Amino acid sequence: MTTDAPADARVTRAWAQILEWLAEYTPPSYASLRAGASDDETAALEAALGAEVPDELKALWRLSAGEDGVNGSGLMLGDWALMPLDAVADVHRRQMEIEKGLGEDGPAFWEPSWIPFCSCGPDDTVSGLYLDGRTGEVHRWTRYEEREREYTSLPAYLELMAISLEAPLTAAGPEKPGMLNGALVWGPPDGEGADQWVRHLGQAPPRHPARTLGAIRDALPGDERDAFDARRDALDLTDPEAVAGFLDRWWGRAVEVQEELEDEVASALRGNIMARPGRGLAPEYEAALPPAIRHRPPSFDDIRTALRHESVRARFGHDLLNAIPPHFPALLLRWWDIARLMADPRGDRAVRAVVSGRHGARQSR
Repeated sequence: MTTDAPADARVTRAWAQILEWLAEYTPPSYASLRAGASDDETAALEAALGAEVPDELKALWRLSAGEDGVNGSGLMLGDWALMPLDAVADVHRRQMEIEKGLGEDGPAFWEPSWIPFCSCGPDDTVSGLYLDGRTGEVHRWTRYEEREREYTSLPAYLELMAISLEAPLTAAGPEKPGMLNGALVWGPPDGEGADQWVRHLGQAPPRHPARTLGAIRDALPGDERDAFDARRDALDLTDPEAVAGFLDRWWGRAVEVQEELEDEVASALRGNIMARPGRGLAPEYEAALPPAIRHRPPSFDDIRTALRHESVRARFGHDLLNAIPPHFPALLLRWWDIARLMADPRGDRAVRAVVSGRHGARQSR
């Protein structure tokens, strides 16, 4: 991700990646996020705080203004919870009251420009993270007056979270992404449920077609579409059970066909990459490639150039050094996917799609 973009744009891009990952891998955590805040709501919060909220934090809250958590656990990197705006105002008010009670002697307990945005849990605000509005740095606070800088900026924090989710084998720090009862939990966790926590290693689920008539038909082989059309036209659309049975049967077939095609593509890629890395694919295989790698089979130099973070390049070099030739195809594709994800955050298009979809779902309830 480029670091010369405005801070609010970097936050928008990183959070778009995170939203897409949550929607795909951990639906309960995705569902726990609240809708974005309006400009009027952030203005009211600024009035309550008596301080200006930095643009990068406003950008985050426009997309997701807090979370409700899953089983008492938050989803943010470091096992924090994204605070709702009312909790932000409450914590800031309490901390400022303590600051006023301490007088002017000694270091500041809290300053007006310190805006909390993460807490220990959805219902536990004794510690958390705040954004220093003067410096742009992210600090950790505790009830014991501890104030330690954790990240250079809010964009840096969210970008690290996005990369840790999208490329979990390169995740830095002690917290690794994983799933517990379908929700995102950074771990390994201690105590109850620790034995059920499963670390996420980046295995992408098959890209199944949507359960719509058009998407199912497009995924079927050409010689099966006439049979699909005939049975669809004879379907009684007023019978919900008949419609559901029809969709189940043909969606299952579409998934089966798509997975077979992916296996054939993977087989073809192995041969092409091992023979001449970087050569072009035959058109039928090029069209079937996932969008993230649809330009050509990568070479080692392609990947090394695309990896913009030195720590990630070092991990790639380590993996490459320890690989043996039969493993090169999988190594190449996995690292090229990581490089593409890091270089292309998918931007405003993804934000609009995810956020409008969530708003529409909430309004229809």
